[in-house]
Amino acid sequence: MMGQIEAREMQWFAVRMKPKSNGGPRTARVEVKRESYINRAGKPAYRDVKGSGKRVFLPEHLLKRAGFEVFLPVKKVLRIKNRFTKEKHLVAVPLLADWMFVGMPIVQFEYGQGLPGWKTLMDMDVVAGVMGTGGRPIMMSDRMMMRLMRQFGGDRIAPEIKRRMVARRNFEVGDTARVVNGPLEGINVFIVDIAGKNAKAVLNILGGNFEIEINADLLTKAEQ
Repeated sequence: MMGQIEAREMQWFAVRMKPKSNGGPRTARVEVKRESYINRAGKPAYRDVKGSGKRVFLPEHLLKRAGFEVFLPVKKVLRIKNRFTKEKHLVAVPLLADWMFVGMPIVQFEYGQGLPGWKTLMDMDVVAGVMGTGGRPIMMSDRMMMRLMRQFGGDRIAPEIKRRMVARRNFEVGDTARVVNGPLEGINVFIVDIAGKNAKAVLNILGGNFEIEINADLLTKAEQ
């Protein structure tokens, strides 16, 4: 299913999550391993293996399990570990309270192709609605979301999305690329190095060559 999604152009929506009725955290531990043991009554029982499993943000986890692409921007904050100590540790919390971004293929949104789509999204128990105007949802492009992920994703970006980020770069070292956004929009530069999300390029301006560093997401291969 993920291969099908990657092959299509994506459209994203800002989705509002339903608050928990008791106001508590919306996290859960999943993939917890169980082991058997003999309890004090001498009967066989099961218990969680200490340290197993991982803690997830439940709305994000459920939407991913339903087949959607999900991006939840987070920030790290210091929190007290438990009520028995004053020691603090860093925990990830949503950057935007009650909001996350959900992606689906454009044709899936418009026509429905058997993949989890608009109706499935709105029927999810954790979804309260989507950001919109005039009664219509606001759609965000895949390119815009790639920029947000590079800025706020950290180590939480799924491998499938990382591969799509790389695939969007249709230029290599030695190519001439065109700047598609920002103060240098429309200007061609010569790519001399690519490192992660940034590219080093040579800009010819005012009769001289200047080396600049620019976000690779702002570049596309120049037409010959």
